[in-house]
Amino acid sequence: MHKYLPHIRIPFKLFDDERIRRIPKKHRASSLLILIALLKFVNSQSGQCYPRRSTISGMVGLSRSTVYRCTDLLQRVGVLTKKRLKSTVLYTVRSEYLVNKKHDVSPRSLSSVMVIPISRTTINLTNIDKLIKDCADKGGDKNVIIDKLSTLPRHTLTKAIQEKDNPYYCNLALSEQDRKGNGALVDLPKGIELEKLRKKTNFAYQRAVYKNKRNNDRKIKSKDLLRSDSKD
Repeated sequence: MHKYLPHIRIPFKLFDDERIRRIPKKHRASSLLILIALLKFVNSQSGQCYPRRSTISGMVGLSRSTVYRCTDLLQRVGVLTKKRLKSTVLYTVRSEYLVNKKHDVSPRSLSSVMVIPISRTTINLTNIDKLIKDCADKGGDKNVIIDKLSTLPRHTLTKAIQEKDNPYYCNLALSEQDRKGNGALVDLPKGIELEKLRKKTNFAYQRAVYKNKRNNDRKIKSKDLLRSDSKD
């Protein structure tokens, strides 16, 4: 017996849905395709599923960064919600997009639905979330995200893991730091407020200190040499 049905059932309204139309045109087709892929895994009663981003990427032929961006847009317009789990993401699709789900279509229930413009919706993202989102929006893949995270202070990544803030990527970033050593701090996207970063951990600062120390040592040696010559 197969775990999933050999077909995906989707409501007709999905192709002319008001929420879907609020997604920017350049991302609308990809978002619709990814939503249909999620409907393959979704539980018809709870509306929940948790396929890995790589699984969705392999199904629809889009990059994992595109999957992240489009599911984020679907969440903004109210089609679904996302919750970060330990090793994947829990998606909850609204009941009206599930074919087997019974709906309350009374006038009272319909009047209670409020459409919120995408520009007015807010998503509480952590600092790590914002950095990952910024990389994904710029077309970066998993390796780019890990490389960026590995430039953050070690105590920041450790604290994020303890708070279950993208522990998968933070652990990979720590491993990357162990592999290549401490790197330079990355310029974070606007709007990210991290705890005060220690100046001495900045690679550029360390390099400037070393260069100034070397120049000072040369000047001292030159003065000592001139003094010894003058005595002779």
